[in-house]
Amino acid sequence: TAGGRLSGDLAARVGSEIKALASIGGATVLQRVLAALEESPEVGQVVVVGPREPLTPHVGERVTLIDEGTSGIDNVRRGLSAVRDAAGDGFVVLAASDLPFLCAEGIDDLIRRAPTDADLIFPILRRAHFEARFPNMPGAWTKLADGELTGGSVFLVRPAAIERNAALIERVFEARKSQWAMARLLGLGTALKFAAGRLSVGEAEARASGITGCRCRVVWDAHPHLARDLDGARDFDYAEGLLAPTPNNGERTEYSPPVIGGKGVMDDAA
Repeated sequence: TAGGRLSGDLAARVGSEIKALASIGGATVLQRVLAALEESPEVGQVVVVGPREPLTPHVGERVTLIDEGTSGIDNVRRGLSAVRDAAGDGFVVLAASDLPFLCAEGIDDLIRRAPTDADLIFPILRRAHFEARFPNMPGAWTKLADGELTGGSVFLVRPAAIERNAALIERVFEARKSQWAMARLLGLGTALKFAAGRLSVGEAEARASGITGCRCRVVWDAHPHLARDLDGARDFDYAEGLLAPTPNNGERTEYSPPVIGGKGVMDDAA
């Protein structure tokens, strides 16, 4: 989905009012996201939903471009409709377009570790896992019984599940930037446990599954590049610092799973 807009000084600085066309380290964010998707052996058809005229020069022949709708959730629906026949009963990778570090490795890892009994899959990362790759990164953390966590901006969904829960999914989409709004959607009891820091990921999964009638699951300790998005000027500053060309024209985007407590965090992933 590539319909997000920027304004004011930030838009002027990155060269576009369309966030997906922001230039960082010599390439647009959209180019970086598309490269990751196209390099993944797990991904087939790729669809971009956004403003057609400005995006057309930036997508290749293998990418289908769909006109944006009137809202973010409308764009999601349009994209899912375009790939539903190809997906069948399988998963669709739903990715934001403001992920400058997105890589095929991270997408493949999420797909390969996805619970096969799920309808909606959400990647989460523990703070130590994320900050081992992105130290001193500005960001919001959710405190749950399992620790301080953040979520990714790449999801796996079965299109039929979205269609069955269109109204609820729209509410979730609108609340996605607020921890409290998300907690309230799950009910008063869940919100109170969240406020006390006693809500567990397992409880949230079960509650979300009960409300939606879908099987909602998380993938623990997903690749950090799935979660580093661009919400404001500080995020752009950080990304530009990492993606600035090095003397040998490379980019500083290397990543290795950190070792915590004597073993890699991927080893104890749920």
